Amino acid sequence: MKGVTGTEGSVNPKFALKKKDFSILVAQAELFNCEVLCQLLKQQGYNVVGKAVEMEDTLQQIRVKRPECVILESEISGQQSVDALRQAQDDNKRTKFILYTSKPDMRLMATALQMGFFGFLYAKDGLEELYKCFQTIDNGGYYYSPGFLTLLKNYGMNILTEDKKQQLNKLSKREKEILRLVSDGHTGGEIADRLSISYRTLANHKTNIAQKLDLESCRHLTRYGVGVRDYLQ
Repeated sequence: MKGVTGTEGSVNPKFALKKKDFSILVAQAELFNCEVLCQLLKQQGYNVVGKAVEMEDTLQQIRVKRPECVILESEISGQQSVDALRQAQDDNKRTKFILYTSKPDMRLMATALQMGFFGFLYAKDGLEELYKCFQTIDNGGYYYSPGFLTLLKNYGMNILTEDKKQQLNKLSKREKEILRLVSDGHTGGEIADRLSISYRTLANHKTNIAQKLDLESCRHLTRYGVGVRDYLQ
């Protein structure tokens, strides 16, 4: 795991958990980094049940070993990380995913923030942050490391509140597409032409979107859409 050496011996006692009962699968693109992280975690007493450097192997090990946690590096498969999460969740509801990124892809991260990832870490974070992440997700919470939050801020992105996540999850794929086009400043006519639908159908979609988002009227769609644009995949 790049950028995390040097802090492996400084675990705060308040973040202690039953390490032997917390099974971990490490999935990273580079074999050396994967081996190093596995060894560091084992030295700290964590139950590392497997490692993988390819997505197919990662999914197979999740199905067979059913780990409590998967540290999934976004670079191992890019956008397929999200697809892997969907597939793994269908196979095993108990596994919790931590997304680790060293080469941030804003579109991927925006999608991941809407999905079922429980933890988010950036390469420049120390191992202390990973240990805190373990404790937090083991207790049912979500963890965003300081490095990851800074990364989002630098790119002008914000983390959605749980309420907004739930609201966006109510929208269909087509409704999200319409909201994104509205937030990009396209007129009703342009959107209708682009999606090959009638203006009346578009108006009905907008009304439904506003209702699902608890907005007073369609006039508020643009402002709302701008605030969540990066998450409208």
